[in-house]
Amino acid sequence: MHSNFITPPDLVESILIIDATEEEIQACAERCKIIGKPFNVYFYNYTMKEYNWLSTVINKVDTILVSETSDVPVISSTKYGPGSELKSPADYFK
Repeated sequence: MHSNFITPPDLVESILIIDATEEEIQACAERCKIIGKPFNVYFYNYTMKEYNWLSTVINKVDTILVSETSDVPVISSTKYGPGSELKSPADYFK
């Protein structure tokens, strides 16, 4: 476990990505590695069934990205997938 010590002018954006595939998670990791900006990225999959954790994280993050095919009920989010502007969650990290 690690902690982030953050001072001005730095900001660390927090993102929750729901129902990403293993390949999409790897693509996010690769993109974050080269982008040169820090992020806190949370991942959740519907099989986890950690609803208290999910509720806590939803209230903490700046952005929520949800797969078009996801059954996880999230009110305010950005969809990703073939029919969306973001084709994959990695597209967010530009």
